[in-house]
Amino acid sequence: MASDGSVYVADHNNHRIQKFTSEGVFVSKWGTAGAGDGEFQRPRDVAVAPDGSIYVADTHNNRIQKFDPSGGFLGKWGSSGTGDGQYDQPATIAVAADGSVYVTDTDNHRIQKFSPGP
Repeated sequence: MASDGSVYVADHNNHRIQKFTSEGVFVSKWGTAGAGDGEFQRPRDVAVAPDGSIYVADTHNNRIQKFDPSGGFLGKWGSSGTGDGQYDQPATIAVAADGSVYVTDTDNHRIQKFSPGP
């Protein structure tokens, strides 16, 4: 949940993110199926950073994407693999108070920690 009460939902099978008010009223959505910037392949989780940035675990694209609160693309990182910063099915994401980003890397059986993203 964002500091203003907004709730972001990873709409896994529709390859998009939806935004709602704290009362559950639909506000907006972004994303389509694909591998380009702002596109998703079955996103699994969303986390809101202290600065309001939105991080999305773009699971089947094996990457993390970063957006502004309106869904504007800000950056991305990650690729398929087993090395540092690579993923095999990133599933959940969390952002700490200091902005550190934690990602569960499911099929690599680990959690990776990153400084605030691009």
